[in-house]
Amino acid sequence: MIEYLVIGLCLLLLVLVVFISARPISMGIEARRNINHNNTSDNIENDQEINDLIISDEIIKLNKLKDEGILTEQEYEKAKKKLLD
Repeated sequence: MIEYLVIGLCLLLLVLVVFISARPISMGIEARRNINHNNTSDNIENDQEINDLIISDEIIKLNKLKDEGILTEQEYEKAKKKLLD
């Protein structure tokens, strides 16, 4: 009889522990999802900034080539338009 009482008490404690810990665990999972979502958004913004810097560097190089007389005005405009599209 005592064995059943101990087993029942252990099962009750197990259910109580699961019940108490379920909410904090779910909150932690939700927080991790939010952090991952925010990092993904930040990475997309950083990628766009890097892309803008690369394009501006290329336009500066094209302008330098045009100033040196290596590119004509038409070639410069065509290359710049291709970069911006």
